[in-house]
Amino acid sequence: MHLGYNQGKAEAVRRGLWEAIHTLGARHVGFVDADGAFAVSEIRRMHEVAAARLKDDSFDAVWSARVALSGHAIERSLARHYLGRLVATFVSVGRQWPYDTQSGLKLFITNEKLTRCLSRPFATRWLFEIELLQRWQALSALPMRIWEEPLHSWKEIPGSKITGREVVRISSELLIIKRQQIGLAWSKA
Repeated sequence: MHLGYNQGKAEAVRRGLWEAIHTLGARHVGFVDADGAFAVSEIRRMHEVAAARLKDDSFDAVWSARVALSGHAIERSLARHYLGRLVATFVSVGRQWPYDTQSGLKLFITNEKLTRCLSRPFATRWLFEIELLQRWQALSALPMRIWEEPLHSWKEIPGSKITGREVVRISSELLIIKRQQIGLAWSKA
């Protein structure tokens, strides 16, 4: 699939998922970051976990989690880890969110809710997974049922650093997310 010009990660993922749902008729769809941080063996394992967890419709998605558990090989800079925790804490106040919303390996069961969530572009380029969760909850009044699977290995790739410019962009995207959350809260009141 070719988008013609760089529209950002969020739009590339959204359009890819949309295409897989509508062209391939896939029962399960997903995405993985292309930077090589995920070992092929982990991608296969996550696919197996998703096949088991999504088969009886008790979960809507399987998301990877970069949790540095004993015996697991998670190589992540402290700065990136703490930035991720800060973002997760900021957006999750009063909600049950996944631990690692920014881990780039996610698989979903294809259904009408997911299709509706993907029907329009996201407002953010980096935090689209959080927008997806918000859209889901707004549509169904229930949170997305996510099985979060800790990765056995993950390695931060040199060159995929978050620059000062990206920190500014992420900060502005956090404000967009908070405004959306407040808007949802007001619409339910």
